[in-house]
Amino acid sequence: MATDTNAAPEAMMRFATRVSHDMNNFSTVVRTFSELLLSDLPDSNPMHADIAEIHRAADATIQYIRRVTQFSRAGDMRRLPILVDDGIDDALAMLATELGDRAVRKTLSGGQIHADASWWRDVVIELLRNAHEAAPAGSVIVVRSATQNGTVTVDVEDEGEGIPADLLETVTEPFVTSRPGVRGAGIGLAIVAAFVHTLGGSIQFDRVDGTAGIRTRVRLTLPA
Repeated sequence: MATDTNAAPEAMMRFATRVSHDMNNFSTVVRTFSELLLSDLPDSNPMHADIAEIHRAADATIQYIRRVTQFSRAGDMRRLPILVDDGIDDALAMLATELGDRAVRKTLSGGQIHADASWWRDVVIELLRNAHEAAPAGSVIVVRSATQNGTVTVDVEDEGEGIPADLLETVTEPFVTSRPGVRGAGIGLAIVAAFVHTLGGSIQFDRVDGTAGIRTRVRLTLPA
């Protein structure tokens, strides 16, 4: 059964805007001073590994805050005619190392949308990364784009288990995730949903029959 979740809560957007600036400043201080400490310590020093971990955590926090800020500014996105398929190809190129030997089968004929090209590329990266992390090793990710009746659809399918039923209604809200650990912390699909909502489109999550059995599909429908 398809679940359509388009709206990103305005209150959370305002919260993200207020908090992200100060948090970024704090984290930048931690990263800068840890870099200075690392430059003064030889690798053999017992404290080197601990300070390196602090530096990695600070850097990850800064990247996370960048994503939260991007989410909060979705309404300010510039809109120019861009080719949907170019963004998909760019995302695949940027993720090549992360995907490794993961096979990606693509069928692209998506036409144009009016959006920011870097935003669109980041949206596709989020969808591909989610599919890669959810899918079993050795399975294929499928990407399709098509244009029909004034709309563009983009599908990303994987052979993972899908989104738990109890999260379907909230999975595109910030900080909601079904995965343990810190990476992403539930902001990735919120960024996707904010982009889609800003363009007046929709996002759906389905379980569909495929040649390899039941697959998980994320479908974006966007105005051309």
